[in-house]
Amino acid sequence: MLILLISLSVQVFFSPNGGAKEAVLKELTNAKNNIDVAIYILTDRELSQALVSAKEKGVKVRVLLDSKSAEEIEYSKHLFLQKKKVNVRVNSAQQSDTGKYSGIMHNKFAIIDNKILITGSFNWTHSAEELNNENLLIIKESKELTSKFEKEFLKLWHEGKPPRVTPILDPYNASELKKHTGEWVIISGKATSWNVSHSGNLFIDFGEGKDKFTFILWNEGMEKLKSKGFNLKDLNNSKIEIKGRLIDHKKYGLEITTSDPDAIRILK
Repeated sequence: MLILLISLSVQVFFSPNGGAKEAVLKELTNAKNNIDVAIYILTDRELSQALVSAKEKGVKVRVLLDSKSAEEIEYSKHLFLQKKKVNVRVNSAQQSDTGKYSGIMHNKFAIIDNKILITGSFNWTHSAEELNNENLLIIKESKELTSKFEKEFLKLWHEGKPPRVTPILDPYNASELKKHTGEWVIISGKATSWNVSHSGNLFIDFGEGKDKFTFILWNEGMEKLKSKGFNLKDLNNSKIEIKGRLIDHKKYGLEITTSDPDAIRILK
């Protein structure tokens, strides 16, 4: 009789607040050679930074996201990852027979060093960690299972494409800004004025009158911005870079509104 002893390790986590995020962070931090991620939504700052840190240590990192979610979800970290030289692609899945509807890249898995598989319903988001009922599995030492997921990742990766190039716009060129309403943009320039409201929201104006552009960082984002040591006085004479989805509000005009503290930075 031939007896096969299989050393298989499976860890199970549930959310909210069941240790799933910490478990993923641990595996990303310990990666030695490569990380492949196929995730529907990636908005979590710590997980995104862990991917960047792995890249900076020499780990080969590839991140595949759903194209629609990357473009439409306010806190998607694909631009942040791109800026940090992480290899990112998006996949739009396939269309229906009529071409009227399209699917989504709804996977949530990661493969680390070709031997660790992370999968389950758990998206890499704040909501998945602290609000939703989710599950996460970390499976180690299952070469057959891991290779099947790697094969699927490579198929989706080759079908994917780099995220759309984000235009860099002048905040004082209203006609050009209006051409990009509804899109993710980067806006760069010196502010005309700024103030913090009684509610703790930051308003930065570029220009005056009906064609002015306004950036609004809501109170939640302001608190995080201040905790990072951001000096509001630097807004007075510095060039500012803002990123986000540009809207043309019927009442207030051209705006980017967000709670993401990473949406603004001072250009030195």
